[in-house]
Amino acid sequence: MSGQRTSDGRRWPVRTLEASDWEAFNEVDSHAFGTTMPAEVIESERAFFGEGRDIGAYDGEVLMGIATAYPMHLTVPGGAVPTAGVTWVGVLPTHRRRGVLSALMGSQLDALHESGREPLAVLWASEPQIYGRFGYGLATRHWSGSVPRGTSALLPDVPADAGLRLRLVPTDDWAVTAPVYDAVAATRPGMFARDERWWARAVRDVPSMREGRSALRCVIVEDGDGIRGYARYGTKQSFGEDFGQGKVLVREVLATDAAALATLYRYLFDLDLMGSTELWNLPVDDPLLHWLTNPRRAKLETGDALYVRLVDVDAALTARTYSSDVDLVLEVADARCPWNAGRWRLTGGPGGATCTRTDDPADLTLDVRELGAAYLGSTSLVELAAAGRVLGSTTSLQAATTAFAHSPAAWCPVVF
Repeated sequence: MSGQRTSDGRRWPVRTLEASDWEAFNEVDSHAFGTTMPAEVIESERAFFGEGRDIGAYDGEVLMGIATAYPMHLTVPGGAVPTAGVTWVGVLPTHRRRGVLSALMGSQLDALHESGREPLAVLWASEPQIYGRFGYGLATRHWSGSVPRGTSALLPDVPADAGLRLRLVPTDDWAVTAPVYDAVAATRPGMFARDERWWARAVRDVPSMREGRSALRCVIVEDGDGIRGYARYGTKQSFGEDFGQGKVLVREVLATDAAALATLYRYLFDLDLMGSTELWNLPVDDPLLHWLTNPRRAKLETGDALYVRLVDVDAALTARTYSSDVDLVLEVADARCPWNAGRWRLTGGPGGATCTRTDDPADLTLDVRELGAAYLGSTSLVELAAAGRVLGSTTSLQAATTAFAHSPAAWCPVVF
């Protein structure tokens, strides 16, 4: 894999890494992120390494920058699309601000385009100010908060089902919970399919990383026909003046229906000796926002989550469906991927879409970053236009916003 030229004309060589480069790869990551992962975590992450998608930038024989892309199937409106999950991006502190990251990201996008397998790339940004210049747009957000313990945390009229029962199961028995995850993932953009490796990662519980937390627990909610929801969580005890002031730390809570989800929340909000329940990642349209008796006490905060990059505009826009009929010409700017630049006619609706080159006048003009932000249906093109990021008539903007929108809201349940 060849390198990319930097702004000063220098070319950093970028190569595909081999399984034997694993230790050097981890050393760069440790320096870049200022931490050293426990040996158990490093060993479990090895299962994702060595698929020919791990790349490194070199200064002579020194590996100075790294990146990889996990092969995923991401839910998008209307189905699932092969997607590159970009991660492990880092540069040695001795080589910052010298174009190394640009070389890595450029080489990665070139390789994805040349392979033709994945029209999308997605990532969680450790530093969100970085990735816009590589064409990644903010496509999903999430809620986090802390719910004080109590039987009255939820309103009395939240959905309920007398036939539901709770049961604790071994947390590493992921096969029990996989059907619930699969059912939810099929309907919510931003979620991706989990194979055995991803499930092993989802239930991983390394003692040296607990920081005083208990072992990871798993509770399921079920009826006579089977499981309808689950939550994985840990507890961290603290005995203050009021005795039990511990915290319930929720890793993941999912359910196939409202009554099952409400049952799980009741359980998580009223565990003995706990003072609060910490929820770090909820969809922006989670029903909990309407079930809390006093939402203000939960101190809810919103944050950025998944960023989306269209590797190939035509393939990506064709791969999803649209909530209403649409026939628009998009003029796309893409400084990093010139094959995307130009005018595209998008024609489609709930049954599918086509996207082809055209010389017709543009209805909307935007950068590929904004197209990525809007792709999963949760960032509005009207919203982006109000920020000066999309140009076009009010009629075209409204039509595009309606067509791109999707419910439920896009959400990614885990940082990768």
